[in-house]
Amino acid sequence: MAFYLRLLAAFVLEPSGLSHGPAAQALTTAILAFIGLTGLVRGLHGLEFLEELAVSIKLSIIAALLIGLARHDLTMVPFYPIPDGGYSLTERLRMLAGILLVVQGFETSRYLGEEYPQQLRIRSMRLAQLLSGAIYLVFIALVTPLLGYLPEGKVDETAIITITSHVATVLPLMLIVAAVMSQFSAAVADTLGSGGLLAERTGGWLSSRRAYALVTALAIALIWLANIFEIITWASQAFAAYYLAQTVTAQWLARRRGEHGRAMAFALLAVLLLAITLFARPVG
Repeated sequence: MAFYLRLLAAFVLEPSGLSHGPAAQALTTAILAFIGLTGLVRGLHGLEFLEELAVSIKLSIIAALLIGLARHDLTMVPFYPIPDGGYSLTERLRMLAGILLVVQGFETSRYLGEEYPQQLRIRSMRLAQLLSGAIYLVFIALVTPLLGYLPEGKVDETAIITITSHVATVLPLMLIVAAVMSQFSAAVADTLGSGGLLAERTGGWLSSRRAYALVTALAIALIWLANIFEIITWASQAFAAYYLAQTVTAQWLARRRGEHGRAMAFALLAVLLLAITLFARPVG
């Protein structure tokens, strides 16, 4: 959540040159406070309304972005060489592990059992995985030929704006809007998920509304204590550790049922998640 909104602030403030430092932290804090207050006062459905609006806008812009990239790639001759960066294979793998956070996040509805039936939540998670997975893969394929436009030196979280400016003049502005909507909706989703999890694990002792306020308060503290790439890596390691625990449980159950193929697959996945937990490093 802290990462998503810190990224949102960076995109909003990029044109003014204030995307780093106290201004970005202050904007992130204000948005987190707004989300926490909305969750505390209006609960789940108040936050859901905000997320649905943001997601609708985001998906429309993503569709336009993919079409623009595809059209540009078909007419792009020659392809510009992609900067090497001077990293070893080990360093590249560690940085790749450090961005696990970016390609996860489909489990939000898992923690909304107070409001929605199990089968509906399962279907929503599967659909989210399929749709998001397709978008990720298509985007990476289409943007790779443009990585040669990356500026030399240290790349920050708004480099995508520089890249897409070579495709169409309107795309950077659209991407800023999409980034704002995307990061806002992701932050709201994380608030819903973490708040629901806290309410579930405390057996209702901590209500979901109070949990929303608590997690946003913790996120505000994190914003002022760490930089964005550290947040990504810490969150990726935390998610990897969480998924590791789930994978070990799944491996044990599969072995107990005699499903040796699945047990082996879960064991290999557990090793990968353990490596991410231990060795992931920030990109920046």
